[in-house]
Amino acid sequence: MDGQAGEKVMTNLDPLLLPNILVTLFVFIMLAMAVINTQTLRNLNDYKNPRGYPRISVLVPARNEEDNIYPCVKSLLAQDYPDFRVIVLDDNSTDLTGAILSDLARQDERLRVIKGLPLPHDWLGKHWACHQLYRASDGGLLMFTDADTVHTPDTLRCAAAALEAENADMLSIIPQHKLVSWAEKLAMPIFALGVFASVPLPRRLRPRDIKVLSSSGKLLLFRRRAYEKSGGFEAIKQNVLDDLQLPQEVTAAGMRYRLFDGTNNVSCRMYHNLKEVHEGLSKNTFAAFGYSMPLSIFTWLWITFVFWEPVIALGIRRIPEYPPLLSVGLAAISVLASILLFTVYYQRFKFPLHAVFLYPFSIVLMTIIAFSSMFLTLSGQTTWKDRKLPDRKLLKNETANTTNITKN
Repeated sequence: MDGQAGEKVMTNLDPLLLPNILVTLFVFIMLAMAVINTQTLRNLNDYKNPRGYPRISVLVPARNEEDNIYPCVKSLLAQDYPDFRVIVLDDNSTDLTGAILSDLARQDERLRVIKGLPLPHDWLGKHWACHQLYRASDGGLLMFTDADTVHTPDTLRCAAAALEAENADMLSIIPQHKLVSWAEKLAMPIFALGVFASVPLPRRLRPRDIKVLSSSGKLLLFRRRAYEKSGGFEAIKQNVLDDLQLPQEVTAAGMRYRLFDGTNNVSCRMYHNLKEVHEGLSKNTFAAFGYSMPLSIFTWLWITFVFWEPVIALGIRRIPEYPPLLSVGLAAISVLASILLFTVYYQRFKFPLHAVFLYPFSIVLMTIIAFSSMFLTLSGQTTWKDRKLPDRKLLKNETANTTNITKN
């Protein structure tokens, strides 16, 4: 009799129970990482007053930024730091960027505008612009920032104080992203969540774990000697993953890198619609996986499964003869944990909280972008700012060479 009961229980077990368990564990691991990183990551504006005020060269590459350049430069010129100069490179813009910059330069002598030289065949456009900006600078500290950013008046002071207090050679931030369109609200948070919720921040900052370091081009502050010793943008001139590679280069050169929450100091709106979101994110999503098709395909299919399987399981729970409640219970726990994960992340980095409940659709959109990135890269069709990016083989070789240099 007992044998028959045991056999009946086995036949009634949910065949998806093991995937349910794996999904639940995975979501809870991501939630734990998010909580650890939320508690560990310090705010840039926790640091207020450095002991000294070395000159800062604020370096801004700008290409066709007529909608962004005025508020960006005005916010930089409004800094309360006593010794700085802003240098903007007009990277052969075809819109009103150059005219706006000329007007601003006439109003404030702390602003210098330079014209970009023709792009060499073996450089990425932004990297070449930043390299030219470095050569035009004279500050002991170099701060690179994008033309779509807006800075609070104390940004330079807080950044210099943080660099000094942490005895760092390079620092970067996570900025506040201004999200207006639904494409932005759905895609942009997911783009960074993978890094934030997959690796504990304390580990990410250890020299032996340089492969998981990350930064943001919205603010990169270097000591000049650190920039030069690491090779700066010249060392990664064809690597589209500059936000990952630059801190790796600095750390590999024996120097110290730190990452901060900069949402109280720096805001940006990177893209405005689905087309811009797709073009911006597809240029380097596949590169983030080392141009590995198996790794990229597996990762995005797994992430889609993790966040959609519990939702689907709950959606079909009323189907007659649905398997035992344990599977439904695990699915409910996974959905609640996912909502908590996204809430923790969105709350910390000031993403719109009403978008939390749309996270399954965010995952789908980013997965589509990821597969598009793979296709465009493999077919040599990836572009950015009206420029075709270099062939994938060149980029892959450079990534491999940089990795080998880093290991040595």
